[in-house]
Amino acid sequence: MIKFDYTDLMEEALELYKNDPELMGSKTAVAKWLHHRDSLECSLNAFRVRVNYHINRKIADKEIVIENVKLAKGKQKNQDINRIERKSFREYAREENAVAALGAALLEQHKKYAEHLKNLYITPLIKSNLRRGVGVVQLTDLHGNELVDLPHNKYDFIVLSKRLKLYINECLFYFKAKKVEKICLLVTGDLLNSDRRLDELLNQATNRAKASLLMEHLLTQAILELRDSGLPVTIVSVLGNESRMGKEMTFSKAGLSDNYDFVIMANIKKAFELAKIKGITWGTIDQVEETITIDGLKWLIAHDLSRFTDTQQKNQQAVGRYSLQGEQIDFMVAGHIHATNIQGNSARSSSMTGSNSFNEIALNLAGKAQHNCYTCQDGKITTTVIDLQNTDGIDGYHIIKELEEYNAKSVGKLHQKKTVFEIVV
Repeated sequence: MIKFDYTDLMEEALELYKNDPELMGSKTAVAKWLHHRDSLECSLNAFRVRVNYHINRKIADKEIVIENVKLAKGKQKNQDINRIERKSFREYAREENAVAALGAALLEQHKKYAEHLKNLYITPLIKSNLRRGVGVVQLTDLHGNELVDLPHNKYDFIVLSKRLKLYINECLFYFKAKKVEKICLLVTGDLLNSDRRLDELLNQATNRAKASLLMEHLLTQAILELRDSGLPVTIVSVLGNESRMGKEMTFSKAGLSDNYDFVIMANIKKAFELAKIKGITWGTIDQVEETITIDGLKWLIAHDLSRFTDTQQKNQQAVGRYSLQGEQIDFMVAGHIHATNIQGNSARSSSMTGSNSFNEIALNLAGKAQHNCYTCQDGKITTTVIDLQNTDGIDGYHIIKELEEYNAKSVGKLHQKKTVFEIVV
């Protein structure tokens, strides 16, 4: 029996079987074509068997390789999943073991601590060398002469007298608790409301000449009540923008001092001097901004037209401006924007007016009558926000009836309150 070996034709037969357009997919056709082309000596049937065997083996080898690759990928995937799951379990087990160990240790310590707890005595903090410090009153944005007639807020001179009285008494309450030895009154502008816009003209309680006299009368009573506490009072005042007499907005001392804030405070000062009122010291009353040392700390007071009490960044810009002029600012207080804002080195007090049509409709902001008071003791400044919105049952300062024209109705009489759900503490 003759054995034929056509190894060199087998690879060509595989290529024809895989790629030739006419022979592709037919092992018999490939064998016939090669047998005829090369006039092979072996029989066609023997050559066809050889070609068929070779192609089948090669295809089978490739399929085996592909399947092996699939199996290897699957195995690797399972190994990765198992590794991740084992890692997650190890981490979870470690955390659970750590928490359990922590709990056991805490329990043991609590048992030991409980033995000593019944014998624990807290001694009060007593510092014999603690300075009694200064209580600081800040009056800002009183907007005397503004008439607010909203369902949820009323404001005129009657309401102003009540809120002012409430504020002064709350300040004195805190000062007594803190045992301060001096009082500083800071007036940061806008004692009267503007009358340059139509809306302001329509919402004023009286003319500004009468309003300035009324403001003098109310502030005189507030200052005397502070003085009557038995503590010496120092007064410093700066100028606001709404109280200016002219229409033009100026930032210079000479220009902005044409201002009802200056007139009101100057008249009060002169009246006190003529009456020889004791226990009151006056600082400047005609500055746009002023610095004052309170209990060893340098305070910057301003109405704050530059809005340096808005953010910490603006705070630090103001501190930097004064630092370049040789003054180190420790704390700053202001008003202008009728919203309380207390930060690390500054405090903005809200208005005594509370909410009005402008801030609600033009700015879409809700307002509330609030004022800040401060204590400065041993290098520490504490700011307290006093809520002045509700003055029901408060008897305000005396009002000169000949000067006061309008009386806003009590908001309590306008609302019929229906309680759906109420939490009482």
